[in-house]
Amino acid sequence: METNQKLAQFMEAVSRSTDAEIAKAEHAAELEAQELLKNAQAQCSAEAAREIAERKAAITAKYQKRMSQIGYRGKTALLGRRQMLLMKLFADLHKKLTDFTASGDYLPWLQKLLQGQQPEADSVILLREADMKYQQQLEKAVSVPCTFRIDRTIRLGGLSVLSADGRRCENHTLDEAYAAKLRNFYRDHKIDGGEG
Repeated sequence: METNQKLAQFMEAVSRSTDAEIAKAEHAAELEAQELLKNAQAQCSAEAAREIAERKAAITAKYQKRMSQIGYRGKTALLGRRQMLLMKLFADLHKKLTDFTASGDYLPWLQKLLQGQQPEADSVILLREADMKYQQQLEKAVSVPCTFRIDRTIRLGGLSVLSADGRRCENHTLDEAYAAKLRNFYRDHKIDGGEG
């Protein structure tokens, strides 16, 4: 019986040793599993954060592109509307100038131009072809002999006075006044590179 008892004790010792080894292995496995789980969670969190950042960047880029497109369309529409208004404004001005040259106020205005700035003797007074009919009345407005000539570049009206030596020209044309108004408007409102 002693042998059985020793065998039982030995078996019990082996069992306890095995149980201790198993418990130790289970504990080590549990620690390793916890470490793996912790690393996996950290890796998943990093991947999730990276994916969220990538998606956020893609959404932000898409949003910025869309806003840029909307802004461009808005600016284009605004510039188109502005250009249309500008064209209408200057078309109206052109019509008013044309109406003025057809009115009874036009000849007195031409006469006043010449009376206010008397040309020197032998100057050449340049008129549009349609205004040559006023030559006799305009000759009375100057106190010195002058020549009257057609200037085909004058389309709206008014006159230019070319000095006797041909070196100086005083431009009092409605064409120049209209062009200057247009240039100044473009420059003052910085339209189409009109800064200069």
